[in-house]
Amino acid sequence: MSKLASRILFSFTLLVVMSAPALAQATHNVWSTKPLYVTDWATHAHYSAFVNGNASFAWTEATPRAYAHALAVITPNLRYDFMLISVTSSSTDEIMGRWNVRRNGVMVCANCIGKAYGLSQPIGNYFKIYVGTPAAYAEHWHYSGYITNRFDF
Repeated sequence: MSKLASRILFSFTLLVVMSAPALAQATHNVWSTKPLYVTDWATHAHYSAFVNGNASFAWTEATPRAYAHALAVITPNLRYDFMLISVTSSSTDEIMGRWNVRRNGVMVCANCIGKAYGLSQPIGNYFKIYVGTPAAYAEHWHYSGYITNRFDF
C-alpha cells in the first residue's frame, strides 16, 4: 500500500472513531400543556389549579445545548415563568444549570442553580423543575407538569 493510501485510510479511520461519540448523543424534545404544581418560595404559596400552562424542553445529552421554558398561569393576574439560561450538565433524564424565575414578569430568582428532571418519563407521567439560589441548588422554587408529547432521536 502506498504512503498516500495509508494516510487516507488512517485519516478516514480516525474520522470515524472520533465522530462515533458525537453521533451517539441522543437529542430529546419534551412538551407539556398540563401544569401540575407550582411553589413560590418567596411567598410560600403552593398552586395546583391553573388557567393555562406550557413547558418545553429540548436538549442533546452531555452537551451544553439545551432549551427549557415553563409557564404557569394561575389567574389572569398571576403567572410564573421558569427559564433555563445556561447548562452545566444534561443526561437522558435531567438538565442542570442556571435558571431565571419570574412572577408576573418580575425577576424573583436570577441566575439561580436548578434542574429539571423526570424528562425521560413516557407521556402521561410528570417532570419536575426545582430552582434554588444563585449560590446553591435547593428545592425552593418548583414547577411540575405532565408530559403531553415527546420526540426523541
